[in-house]
Amino acid sequence: MMMRRMVGVVAALMLMQRVAWAAEEEQAEKSLGTVVVTATRTEQPIEAATNSVSVISAQDIANRQTQTVSDALRDTPGVDVVQPGSTGTAAGVFIRGADTDQTLILVDGVEVNSATLGGFNFGNIMTDDVGRIEVLRGSGGTLYGSEAMAGVINILSAKGAGAPHFSLASGGGNIGTSSSLGAFGGERGIVAFTGSLGYFTTAGFRATNNDFSNLTSALRVDVTPIEHGTLRGFWRSANSSLGLADNNIGNGYGDFIDPNARQSDTFYLGKGEWEHTPTENLTYRISGAYNYTLNVLSDSVDTEVIPPPFPPFFLSYFRVPNTNTVADAQTDYTEGTLGVTTVGFEFKEQTGALKSVSGSGDVVRFDASRNNYAGYVQQQLRFLDDRLSIVGGFRTDGNHDFGSETSAAWSVGYLEDWGQHDRWSTHVKSSYAEGFRAPTFNELFFPKSGNQNLAAETSSEYDVGAAQHLGFEWLTAEATYFTRRTSNLIQFTSVAQCPGAVVEPGATFTPCNLGRADVQGVETVVGAGPIHGVSLRGTYTYLDWNLLGGKQLLRRPHNRMSATLNYDRGQVLRPADRFNANLNVLFVGERTDIDPQTFTNTANQTYTRVDLAMRYDMPLPGRETSTVGVFARVQNLFDRNYDEALGFKSPPINVLAGGRVSF
Repeated sequence: MMMRRMVGVVAALMLMQRVAWAAEEEQAEKSLGTVVVTATRTEQPIEAATNSVSVISAQDIANRQTQTVSDALRDTPGVDVVQPGSTGTAAGVFIRGADTDQTLILVDGVEVNSATLGGFNFGNIMTDDVGRIEVLRGSGGTLYGSEAMAGVINILSAKGAGAPHFSLASGGGNIGTSSSLGAFGGERGIVAFTGSLGYFTTAGFRATNNDFSNLTSALRVDVTPIEHGTLRGFWRSANSSLGLADNNIGNGYGDFIDPNARQSDTFYLGKGEWEHTPTENLTYRISGAYNYTLNVLSDSVDTEVIPPPFPPFFLSYFRVPNTNTVADAQTDYTEGTLGVTTVGFEFKEQTGALKSVSGSGDVVRFDASRNNYAGYVQQQLRFLDDRLSIVGGFRTDGNHDFGSETSAAWSVGYLEDWGQHDRWSTHVKSSYAEGFRAPTFNELFFPKSGNQNLAAETSSEYDVGAAQHLGFEWLTAEATYFTRRTSNLIQFTSVAQCPGAVVEPGATFTPCNLGRADVQGVETVVGAGPIHGVSLRGTYTYLDWNLLGGKQLLRRPHNRMSATLNYDRGQVLRPADRFNANLNVLFVGERTDIDPQTFTNTANQTYTRVDLAMRYDMPLPGRETSTVGVFARVQNLFDRNYDEALGFKSPPINVLAGGRVSF
């Protein structure tokens, strides 16, 4: 029944008459210049997107001088970032109030979510060589499958362009912070390339064992051996080491620094892709990718802090490797009476393992793997000289752990351009999307608690919004209302309260499909400029929820605001130089959290954080294509004391300053 309904949606769209597809270069020139790929898995101007999409450009990252991807995401409407403690700790990202394991994370289009935990640790991912970050707010299950219930975050590498060039940057600051980055890029004949190698370290702000270091490498190569055919290769790695000074929090002994707890994270990703457009109407793409992550935590008996000596709280050793192997093929067919038809197939193999040793010496281990097969169809239509856009599609996933799931989606948008010169325009849009989340390996197989009879979580979401652009795009305003219902939520409960649970003998608590959550909210964005080099952008997100049993969403505020003031000017001191200053203010409202000592719900207070970044670049004498510059960044400018996660103090004021040269 579900399959017939989904096919009917797409068939009805394909039979519509008088369809006009906007592919002319003239229309592309009239766009805002930002192209996105995540919403439809095809390139489209962001102003034509019928879904809620945000883009963080390489220029945005450079202006704010953000070191980590999680920091770059903080200004995105509908997105909350929580990092418990110092730089490098596991950072969670919540889209529209959903759990971290209900958001799909892609790096160059490759899924990197953990098969054991479900979510993704942003603490280890730096912004080195990131070309842009696309955030799809709202379910992407129709195109991406499991974990995309709340949205998709796609971290995309920059493509090499222009004459070959090389740059070096290095800086240092307080609390033992230093950063170095070497990058290169360019084009030579049929080859375009870009890459970087960066190292970041900080001693942290705790008395001991609070250091963090990260080594990141990235490479992208595009080769065009034939006309309209491109072979691409992607590589990204990150290796980090972190001192867990706060590891004792919640053990009943109080806030004592743990001098021995250490964590290391390893991340590797490689991808190969072939894209070819053999005819004007047809483009196909074939790719294969492999992602490996390893998280290791070790702790030993703490004798230095609290007499008498006590064993490590909860764990003394924890090792979790995960892999994602993905192969997919996609075809896009453009025809004047049908628009763009996208058909794709995907195979994914996930493996995960766990070995942990508790403070009492108990050993827990398991190994698991699963395969997922999926097919998806999407139809994009344009009418009325491209002003009316309609998109519909469905995807079916087959998995031996939870069976099959079919997700459908549709969206519609109408764009009215009121003037050819002043660029007054109005864009209204609405969408509906279904999504699901497959149970994680921990939920299925963790010894003495895993439930092998779990079903997938499912969701349905509506949103409606409007965007107004005034006066050559210098003033913009956008508002979106969304509502989402999630069913079959997996929650931890007693085995006796979970009928049908398949658990190991002796299990007393287990995950169970018991919960339901209704979440709704409003996202707003206002932007102005640039006018004489000054631009202003502000966001506000309101979030509300109704959970079964009256429970609260933890660490999600009802109110969240941000404002960014950017000043950019050339010819400040000499011809061809450039100065940029960026001031960012983030306000996060009160939210419910768990007290780490009493384990009861309590309020975590509001906080406001202010960041400032400045840089100045000028050409080297006699070498117009080479530049030298200086930069400075201050995080938490007013040295506010706050907890993103209750009980874990966030970093104090942090200054980083240095220089760069490019040639």
